[in-house]
Amino acid sequence: MQWRLTSVITITLLILSLTFTGPNASAHAGGIFWIMIKDDSPSGITPINASIIVNDTIRWQNLHNTTETHRIFVDMDEDGDYFGTKDLDSGNLTYSCETDNGTKVDEDCNDFFDLPFNYTGAAGKYAYVDIASTENRTYGNVTVNPDTHLTPGFQQEPDEKTEEESKPIWLLAVAAISGIGAMILGAMIVFGNKDED
Repeated sequence: MQWRLTSVITITLLILSLTFTGPNASAHAGGIFWIMIKDDSPSGITPINASIIVNDTIRWQNLHNTTETHRIFVDMDEDGDYFGTKDLDSGNLTYSCETDNGTKVDEDCNDFFDLPFNYTGAAGKYAYVDIASTENRTYGNVTVNPDTHLTPGFQQEPDEKTEEESKPIWLLAVAAISGIGAMILGAMIVFGNKDED
């Protein structure tokens, strides 16, 4: 009789713990989003407008196979001026940098410019301008969206595909828990009857 009570309590606690234990929400890990400066697109930049999530990094990379350099100015304070004290300047971006055994010969040489948006309050729309050494200018925007895992009160409409893909996983988990519970209860009934005989 004691064994049966202990088993029922253990099974009940196991089922309850599995019910309340679910996937934890975590912050967006972040990644690199490339904006390519190249000569085979009409604007010279692909894509001109980028959309990322907080914790992502934008990388502008000069892929022009010429001696033309590019310089990116980002309006960080969103005041419409690209050359203010709070705004960012990539410096000249070349097509490639001379290296010696993997080490840059000229430390000031860069073919890409990284801008991480991994700080509180990074969400927003940031305008930038690419000024080529030919004085050609291309304007674009980087939209930084909030990380829905980190923003209290921000509710995003569920993506139908994501919702549909997650249903079978939860259904399998519920079916597995139910199956284990049924086997344990069946074993309890079988072994419980033998104890009473």
